[in-house]
Amino acid sequence: MKHEKNAPNSPAAPTLAQLAAGTPPPNAFDPVAEARGLETPDKDPDLCGPEGEVYAPDPLALAGARAHPLIAGTAVHLVTFGCQMNKYDSEMVAGLLNERGAGFVEDPAEAQLLIFNTCSVRGHAEDRVYGRLGALKARKRRDPGFLIAVMGCMAQKEGEHIAKRFPFVDLIVGTRQLHEFGQLLTRVREGAKTPLVAIEEKPDVQFGETVARRESKELAYLTVTRGCNKRCTYCVVPYTRGPEVSRPVAEILSEARRLVDDGVAEIMLLGQTIDTYGYDLGRDKANLPLLLKELHDVKGLERVRFITSHPEECQADLWRTMHDLGDKVMPFIHMPAQAGSDAVLRRMARGYTRARYLEVVAEARKLCPEIEIASDWIVGFSGESDADFAQSLSLLDEVRPQSSYVFKYSVREGTPAQRLPDDVPEDIKKERHRVLSERQEQIALEKNRERIGVVERVLVQGPSKTDPGRLTGRSRTHRLVHFAGGPEWAGRFADVKITGATALSLTGERA
Repeated sequence: MKHEKNAPNSPAAPTLAQLAAGTPPPNAFDPVAEARGLETPDKDPDLCGPEGEVYAPDPLALAGARAHPLIAGTAVHLVTFGCQMNKYDSEMVAGLLNERGAGFVEDPAEAQLLIFNTCSVRGHAEDRVYGRLGALKARKRRDPGFLIAVMGCMAQKEGEHIAKRFPFVDLIVGTRQLHEFGQLLTRVREGAKTPLVAIEEKPDVQFGETVARRESKELAYLTVTRGCNKRCTYCVVPYTRGPEVSRPVAEILSEARRLVDDGVAEIMLLGQTIDTYGYDLGRDKANLPLLLKELHDVKGLERVRFITSHPEECQADLWRTMHDLGDKVMPFIHMPAQAGSDAVLRRMARGYTRARYLEVVAEARKLCPEIEIASDWIVGFSGESDADFAQSLSLLDEVRPQSSYVFKYSVREGTPAQRLPDDVPEDIKKERHRVLSERQEQIALEKNRERIGVVERVLVQGPSKTDPGRLTGRSRTHRLVHFAGGPEWAGRFADVKITGATALSLTGERA
């Protein structure tokens, strides 16, 4: 279907001349008026990002030589499902569209282009995308000029199926062609046959940049690897993102400096198994401890974090480096256990035992005493007995992580575990999820109460959404901290004496 450039229900796009002059035509979408439009249904309180408004530089200032008359002025709304890697990809695509003169709107009903960045880790995430796509059929019929795009892991895995089931979708882009999103959108606008499906199994990876658009001015994600070489039997990621590819150190440092120049104080490094960063480049030339040391020397960068760690790959040198560079490298890791039973871990093909996980935790706490740990757990995996689940609970009690994400197992098509029986009844999965989550909540409350009376160094992210008179920020160990203060503190550091605690956050007053 050929795109109608000025569909009845869509605002007209300003010309390049109008963009350059900073004067969009009457009634056109003003890309500067609203600096939001990145929706994250899967936002979680610990790792996904700050409260507050989305930060983006003036799109008019970005719309230079790369601005395109078929994209400039387009009103975009981007919905992100899933992990931090997906959020990074959304930021990258949003930046590419900003550079071409597009702007973002908070209300999807006002968008001329609605993008879904998708997740395939759990069936529930896919079902939500299918539901939202189905609900758009009538709108597409009313307004043929309204564009719908699906990108990310689900597009990579189910692209052809999406094209057949939802033929009114205009653009489907897999995980290894996201850097081409702008060119692909232009092809759609030029009248390419739709759905235009762009899915490749390319060995090379383009990482993109995140300077142009992100959730917060002072915080940014920076991907250092893409793909995964692990073969956990339940996981679809190796099949949607391909084998692991590391980004060269020089390229990472270059982007880090650009981010700092753009006002970033804290960077979160992203990798599916970040501990194996650089293995494909030569471990003597690139590895995670070496990268942390290089980033430590970046002038103006105040904090560095990284996720996600795999227990099989964590080495003592990493903990020593974190401790030695503790003024900038924050003492926090996300290291999923997934299960406490060796039998279940074997069926999951996790590559370590319960004893090894405990050894890694003990070594980390010995060599980097301030460190806090977050974990993931899957309940109801194939063959998980009551005794197996009891071992997960006991491992949780032994490790006492600061936080955990608990998931009910769901079979993912195309994974090795699809051949295993899904033999734990749904009501038992729900009960185990409740029990483990409540146990983690109690541990988190106890650990947070231990912080009462302590002065925490907090990077302030801005006013709370629920209380404009209260500020929100993160401590060194990634705890959420609330305290009273004005918006002028956003992006600054504050010393906060903790006076109260819940399982999810700390409260305090400026010390």
